Amino acid sequence: KSRDRFEKKLIENIKEALRLSGLQGEVKREYGRIYVYSPQEAIKVLRRVFGITSISSAVEFEFETLGEIVEVAYQLFCDKVKGKTFAVKARRTGTHSFTSMDIAREVGGRLYPCSRGVDLENPEFTVYIEVRGNKAYLFQDVVKAYGGLPVGVEGRVVALVSGGFDSIVAAWYMLKRGAEVHFVFCNMAGELTERLVASVVKMLVDNWGYGYSPKLYVADFRPLVKELREKVDPGLLGVVLKRYMYRTAEHVARKINALGIVTGESLGQVSSQTLENLYSSSTAVSLPVYRPLIGMDKEEIIARAREIGTYEASARVKEVCGVYSVHPRTRSRLEEVLREEEKIDKTVFEGVVSTLREIDLRTLGIQAESLDDVDISTIDPDSIVIDLRPPEKYRESHVPGSINIDFAELPVALDKLDPNKKYIFICDEGGLSREAAYTLRKLGYKAWSFKGGYRALSRKLDGLSS
Repeated sequence: KSRDRFEKKLIENIKEALRLSGLQGEVKREYGRIYVYSPQEAIKVLRRVFGITSISSAVEFEFETLGEIVEVAYQLFCDKVKGKTFAVKARRTGTHSFTSMDIAREVGGRLYPCSRGVDLENPEFTVYIEVRGNKAYLFQDVVKAYGGLPVGVEGRVVALVSGGFDSIVAAWYMLKRGAEVHFVFCNMAGELTERLVASVVKMLVDNWGYGYSPKLYVADFRPLVKELREKVDPGLLGVVLKRYMYRTAEHVARKINALGIVTGESLGQVSSQTLENLYSSSTAVSLPVYRPLIGMDKEEIIARAREIGTYEASARVKEVCGVYSVHPRTRSRLEEVLREEEKIDKTVFEGVVSTLREIDLRTLGIQAESLDDVDISTIDPDSIVIDLRPPEKYRESHVPGSINIDFAELPVALDKLDPNKKYIFICDEGGLSREAAYTLRKLGYKAWSFKGGYRALSRKLDGLSS
């Protein structure tokens, strides 16, 4: 029963993959085989349909005798085996007067004079023949696909995404195992960041998520971040913030009947991902939290992002680091975290959840964002530098003459900014500063973001001084 259900769902997903890719194709099913009658370019699309382990472009024909199969094989492959060793691999289903071994022996004997000889262990060319009833399928290539399970056969989950490498790759792994993945983004920056994140998620589902209607749920976390920064111990702010992200994902999961939360966390990769902090974060929700990347190194995750085609888009999404402490706690205790949470006005989070927006990723139109003009790598001496990092980080080190303005207070500070001046924003990694420059430009200001943030600037200054 499971196999039948899986194969029916796989056929649905194949048909949608072809349709979304603008390809025509007839799909037929036999036990253990699915036949797709479509142009050759369909192979690239089919490789990305989970549940398919391999694809071969075959010649199909009807026959009455073994001799007909032998002659068609000769016509197709004689020129291709010239100067090469070869092997014939044959499979057969149905009632015939010959065996699979007979097929291999007869075809091999016919092709032998064309070739450099037979090598069954390590051939330079392989002829594949499958016989099913009165039809034969001849092919030479077996294109490896990604296997897994058809998307949709294992229920529904929500994935917390930032747009970065980790969360997108984690969602990919859940799609691969047959889960219907919907997405939750807790936006701590603004419109530009949301658009960049949406473009990465859309790229993922458009290329790998066939068979359902994926949604992105966006929560405006800026009011909550402001509340946390004002009231929570800076060392525990990251853990408390993560707990609210989990709660947001759980809220969406309950709403859409999802069975768990997916994150891109990898054990020990950053301060919030120690066992102690993961434990403190997870207790905020009752749904299970799935972490497909828990044992993976960053290099493995990035390699996978490159392979699945999301690396470049994820690289454009900069981490929003300005909300975190200089010295985050790596070994939180749950009772401490709960005490800090008691300081928070519950209505702030209620407000965040009440304004959740749902975006249909299938119909979402993505406008390419050119960031080349927003990001700069030098500081014009005639510009005013605005440092968006937390005050404690600003006090430790900053660009001489720069102004420290909390990102959350920027809308209030706009009245004090001269629209005739040039402004360069800087933050830790370049995410908040890019958002600030983008926002000010829409209001008519001359604004830029320092590429890579203060960390990139520090590395540049260190290089000059060494």
